[in-house]
Amino acid sequence: MVLRYLKAGIFPAFFLLLGLTQTLIARPVQGIWVVRHSITTPQKVRELVEFASTNGYTDLFVQVRGRADAYYNSLIVPRSTLLRSKTYDPLQDIIPQAHAKNIKVHAWVNMYLAWSARKLPADLTHLVNRHPEWVEVNGRGKSDLEFVPQNGRNGREGVYLSPLNDEVNNHLLQVINEIVQNYQVDGIHLDYVRFQDRDYGYNRSGRKKFLMQHNVDPITLGNGKGSYWYRLNPADKEKYWLLWNEFRRNELTKFIGRIHKSIQYINPAVKLSAAVKPNPQTARTRFFQDWSAWLNSGSMDFVIPMNYAKSELDFKRSMTAMQNENIPAEKIFMGIATYNQNSFTSASKIGQSRRAGYTNLVIFSYDTHEKDPRYFDQIHRSLKR
Repeated sequence: MVLRYLKAGIFPAFFLLLGLTQTLIARPVQGIWVVRHSITTPQKVRELVEFASTNGYTDLFVQVRGRADAYYNSLIVPRSTLLRSKTYDPLQDIIPQAHAKNIKVHAWVNMYLAWSARKLPADLTHLVNRHPEWVEVNGRGKSDLEFVPQNGRNGREGVYLSPLNDEVNNHLLQVINEIVQNYQVDGIHLDYVRFQDRDYGYNRSGRKKFLMQHNVDPITLGNGKGSYWYRLNPADKEKYWLLWNEFRRNELTKFIGRIHKSIQYINPAVKLSAAVKPNPQTARTRFFQDWSAWLNSGSMDFVIPMNYAKSELDFKRSMTAMQNENIPAEKIFMGIATYNQNSFTSASKIGQSRRAGYTNLVIFSYDTHEKDPRYFDQIHRSLKR
């Protein structure tokens, strides 16, 4: 058959067309999140890349910023205390090794969550020590710094920076720009790019900005303090609540647009993504994380919903909510957990995602393999089907 094509002179064209077809049919993404403690030594990095290559992973989402620190050489962010070597650069180490195996590397950056231990950082240059005015404040006027001893308890994640503080966002944009300028990453992956919860956003900077626009201090709307709340009729109270919610949502959306524009200016090949709450309506109304709008506006290339529900019913409900947003399936990489369920339950969700049209998958996380290497046997069988 090949000889006949050669004699007819159509062999090159035939195989050129075949190669073009294969290029157009992109291989589905099989990604895995890698938490920062898994990249602290050259040996760990080598083992990670070998694991990814052997098991067919296409993308690594590598955490290089955990708690306002750096797992890379930075001029603006303190070096992580987990890096015992003063010269080792995990990000610089992992990129060429992964690229040699045709694996993409996304720099996973924790944004607003800045601290999670129950004591303040010993390093006085850490952001939460150096800039307490940047820290998030709840609707009762309490800073996250007042709750440090409660971190990790009753759902409290830790100390957040304020998404409404311009100095905070300028700093975070500098962090991202530094990575894109100095490393050949394939993507920037944002995490904790949201408000801590519905009752947050009351950092003085954000309150002042809203007050200047609407002549109402938003903290007076929630707790009955001040004169605004008492003089407003019910319709006006509702109006200002909606305006305050919209303000928080829009400010975060505008910042996402700034990040995307800046990355495109530095290196248009770098993709911007985020780990997001799996139910888009909940993300939008409770955490002011309007990721549907980010995708629809082109400010973000794709999102990874953290669809970590142990229950298959809850997992499917979140997927249904995503489908109702009418977003192209290729812009949603389904995030599947391993830490809270057995391998068969986790593996079954791979099939459920594919049947729902979500062929790009990201597993959380490589941690599970380090703790139990055999756990992933079932996961990898499902991925290969």
